[in-house]
Parts: sequence; structure tokens; C-alpha cells
Amino acid sequence: MHPSLANIGAYIKTNTLALAPAARAAGTTQGPIIDVPPFRSAVLAVAVGAATGAPTTISAAFTLESRGSTAGAEGAPGAWAPVVDRDGQTLSVVADAVDGAVELDVDLSFLGDDHDQVRVKQVLAFTGGSSPTLATGAVLVLGGSNRLPV
Repeated sequence: MHPSLANIGAYIKTNTLALAPAARAAGTTQGPIIDVPPFRSAVLAVAVGAATGAPTTISAAFTLESRGSTAGAEGAPGAWAPVVDRDGQTLSVVADAVDGAVELDVDLSFLGDDHDQVRVKQVLAFTGGSSPTLATGAVLVLGGSNRLPV
């Protein structure tokens, strides 16, 4: 089998910053838009660092969202929707501890035919503490390209 037809392997792109590392307060943050048409799979790698402000609990949820155009390739961008697996479950990871990393394997074939863009959505929540923040960041490793990545 040609390596471009397999999941993450020979044709990969690793410099795709999905969420720039930063200390963030509670709330929702969306990463930059990433074009994914030539790729068939991905790994979302999320890093969670130190918390400040002494929170008693931390929840950092990361969801992959996609969108396409409203009228095919030439149409205006459509609404963002969570990426789902074959069972219709939203693809997400939750980090509830500091100083760790979490990975999520993604099969991009489950995106709609017209969905050619993805982004990472992060939702942070804290209990207790005084103005808590959490250092987080994410990278999306794209693989299984049908041509050499740029």
C-alpha cells in the first residue's frame, strides 16, 4: 500500500500550532483555522502546565471543530461544528491535572465532504482560587496526506 493512503505515517505535517501556549483564565478560546483537505488523519496533542491563583479544581476540555462552505467550495464559510467519530460522539479530551499531556487520534474521513477547515476549541473552568489561570497549548499533527505536505 502506498504510504499516502495509510493513517498518520509517511506524509505528515508537524508544525501546525492549534493553540498557542499561554496562561489562560476561565472561559472559551478558539485556535486558528487550519486547512486539512489533503490529510486523512491527525493527532491532537495538548499540553497543560502549571496553574496560578491556587484553584482547588481544574477542568480543561479541548474539542476539535470543523466547518465547510455553505454552498460547496466557492461558498461562504459555514458554521463551526464539533468533529464526531463513527458513533456520532464528539471528539474531545479533558485534562483535569496540571503538568501533563493528552493526545487525541482523529480520523479526518468523518468530516463532511465540504468540511475543509478545523480548529481547536478550549474551555477552561476552575473552582476556588484567586483569579486562577492555567498554562495550556496544543499542536495538531496532520498525517496521511495524498501529497507531500508544505
